[in-house]
Amino acid sequence: MVEFMLKKNWFILVLLFFYLLFLCKDHLFGFLDNTDQLTDFLYDTKLEYYKKEYENMQKLLKINNADYNIIYSKIILRDIYHFYDVITIGKGINDGVKEQDLVINELGVVGVIKKANQHSSVVSLLTNSSIELSVRINHSYGILTSEDHKIIVRNIKLDQEIKEGDQVYTSGLTSVPGDILIGSVKEIRTDGLELEYVLDVSSVVDMQNISYVAVLSK
Repeated sequence: MVEFMLKKNWFILVLLFFYLLFLCKDHLFGFLDNTDQLTDFLYDTKLEYYKKEYENMQKLLKINNADYNIIYSKIILRDIYHFYDVITIGKGINDGVKEQDLVINELGVVGVIKKANQHSSVVSLLTNSSIELSVRINHSYGILTSEDHKIIVRNIKLDQEIKEGDQVYTSGLTSVPGDILIGSVKEIRTDGLELEYVLDVSSVVDMQNISYVAVLSK
């Protein structure tokens, strides 16, 4: 009798299982279909990411400057607490990197070498408050600095012709190579004494999205 009851209960449970499965079939198939769609989306996203990375690397490898050694590197560390200040690259003194060397990517200037170790180097980004770089806008020369992670150009007298949208380049007046694009003038202000311009500059490089760089070393 007990064995019969167990078999009967087991049979009822099986029927209940299939009944519940029938009720939930639409949701189940919908979930499986969404899973396939999610898998396809992730695959396409990864493919697009690697395609863009490859294209950027190809552009970076085309950089040519006969007066400087070009040392290519990947970013190996970026501290979230100093995200707009420094990055660490995987090339150093043993590779020919020196302090104050200019660091660029396929678009323009990223920063300068702040500290060179044997096998790695720390790069001060253009948005680092300690940055100082001689720059040129048209026929005028100034000093690029950073305030509150915003790129600023100072030391250009008011008698110079500057307008929004003018491009900003390295000046070539120091050991840093000249005529390398930094960005463009976004806003024009004057200092408190109204003696010189204070220029807000929009970087051509997306500082939030840097993967590979090239160091220009003399």
